[in-house]
Amino acid sequence: EGVFVTIDAIKRIGLEPNHETLEFLANAAVRSVKLTRKATNMRTLPKPTAPEVVFIGRSNVGKSSLVNMLLNRKSLAPMSSMPGRTR
Repeated sequence: EGVFVTIDAIKRIGLEPNHETLEFLANAAVRSVKLTRKATNMRTLPKPTAPEVVFIGRSNVGKSSLVNMLLNRKSLAPMSSMPGRTR
């Protein structure tokens, strides 16, 4: 919520945030992230406690890379160069 309030304030003074501003705000908004569990089927999913985001796509299209980029981490989401190998 704070990031969007800041973006709205920037726009109200007549500026348009560029990619560097948005990246800075995104990095400031994500204070800590950790992988706590992996689910391999519906029964092993954790109980929902917060809003969730799901990335769906074909093998080797960059889903793990996208997660790592969005969260400014190098290896939070595991990656593999071999299609279908990320687990």
